[in-house]
Amino acid sequence: MNLSTLDKTLIAETWTTRELSTNLETLCDFGSRFAGTPSEVQARDFIAEKFRAYGLDNVHLDPFEYLGWWRGPCALDVVAPRAQSFDAISLVYSPSTPAGGLRAPIVDVGMGTEKEYARKKDALKGKIVLCSSANPEEGRVPHRREKYGWAVDAGAIGFVYARHLPGGLPESGSLRAGKLGEIPAVAVSYETGAALKRLIEKGETIVALDVQNESHPTTAWHVVGEVRGQTDEVIVVGAHYDGHDISQGAMDDASGTCLVLELARVFAPLKGQLRRTLRFIAFACEELGVLGSTGYVEKHRDERQQIALMIQLDGAVGSGRKGFSYSGLDDIEALLKRITKETDYPLKLSDRVVTASDHFPFLMEGVPAIMMFAREQDRALGRGFGHTAMDTLDKVNTRDLHECAMVAARVVLHLAAHPDSIGRHRTPEEIKQILIEQDLEQALRAQGKWKFDQDLTGLGDL
Repeated sequence: MNLSTLDKTLIAETWTTRELSTNLETLCDFGSRFAGTPSEVQARDFIAEKFRAYGLDNVHLDPFEYLGWWRGPCALDVVAPRAQSFDAISLVYSPSTPAGGLRAPIVDVGMGTEKEYARKKDALKGKIVLCSSANPEEGRVPHRREKYGWAVDAGAIGFVYARHLPGGLPESGSLRAGKLGEIPAVAVSYETGAALKRLIEKGETIVALDVQNESHPTTAWHVVGEVRGQTDEVIVVGAHYDGHDISQGAMDDASGTCLVLELARVFAPLKGQLRRTLRFIAFACEELGVLGSTGYVEKHRDERQQIALMIQLDGAVGSGRKGFSYSGLDDIEALLKRITKETDYPLKLSDRVVTASDHFPFLMEGVPAIMMFAREQDRALGRGFGHTAMDTLDKVNTRDLHECAMVAARVVLHLAAHPDSIGRHRTPEEIKQILIEQDLEQALRAQGKWKFDQDLTGLGDL
């Protein structure tokens, strides 16, 4: 096997194919692909069909049971000092309000950092919290689920999540993973948040919140296919195919799913030629709190020693410098630096542990896990159009799509063919220390995802 020749072939294939754009359009035309909707099933079947057409082995659907959730009517009204109604949508896994709704004073906690909550904690019990999606200029960026968790811990009875960018767009997202949140929660636009904030600054403001959602047990499916290698070692390459029910989810994450499909296409002819098996997975239910991949890892825990690496392509399409976060794993960092030299492509590397994506459950089990990125981090921008109704097909630049596919293919090739060990598995204690060093303990506690208070011989569910 001539690695240089294969490398050039992959570059040519990923730069010249029309499959990337065609697949992206098809996925977006299905709709949101939100868990439990007909568009999810359409996308599932389309991905499986593509895996088979590309020639992958062991193509199958991997089902799992979970608590489904469907958005219902939502009303947010100011009762005092003057009556006023605002548009709002439920956040994912928000419970319904009691009959007749909730009525309580609303308190502004700014960006919802741990320090901001601590300053107002005594004033939040029995209140409804107003929290911005904005991020602090320095320090760790708190996740929405963390901000919600602090509100719950403070005894709030409701949560209003205001987008920090103008444009009339509420920003959706999940509250908990696979279960209903403790208190009702809604998302509102920047403009609504600003109006509420102005009222609060003038004096006590009473709001009424009426939310009615539906939830019951249901089934979702990961789509799996393989390119068999020469050994039992496996590299998992994944992205989630579900989006939020308010948009096409083009960037997040139809684009990442298309990268998985493209890698499946270009690597399928290399069956039996690479040292490691490539397992391509289109994950379901990521937008429900990284629920799907968490279930996959639990279900296949007996296979984890075979998995040499998990490569996550969620959000891997963008116009910035391409690179990988290596989750604080020094041996993986060294290998990626070696690949950078071998390919003469300047990968940008970060040691950051990203907790809100499908590689994180693998990392929590000690499996080396990396995440590709291609967008410069901008605290002021946050998610951009992500999780809003404007995450649409027009936001994906075709050139970026091809370049990211090319970079991903070259890195996967060198990892799959690497003659030595990719990296060692970590113990639970080692993973715990990595998370503590990156100041993630309190954040994960607020989200209900810190499991290291239990026996470290088994991390349990996430």
